[in-house]
Amino acid sequence: MNQATASKPRVRLASKPRTTHPNHHLVNNNGIWWCQITVHHGPFSKRLRFSLETRELGQARRKRDRIFATSRPNPQAA
Repeated sequence: MNQATASKPRVRLASKPRTTHPNHHLVNNNGIWWCQITVHHGPFSKRLRFSLETRELGQARRKRDRIFATSRPNPQAA
């Protein structure tokens, strides 16, 4: 680990695998699916909400899964 990497706290999403709740992190707002996640950065956390720009649940799940796959270099459940 180099000096620059050692001084930066890791950013991670707080999530656990949800086999019993496949729509975890998904919210339907007037027919459009949104994703809600919490990002932890050191001792701080921030809640993010963003539109998945689809009315189809299956497509919303795939988009959410793609976001999680690219956003978690260090998957650790909170």
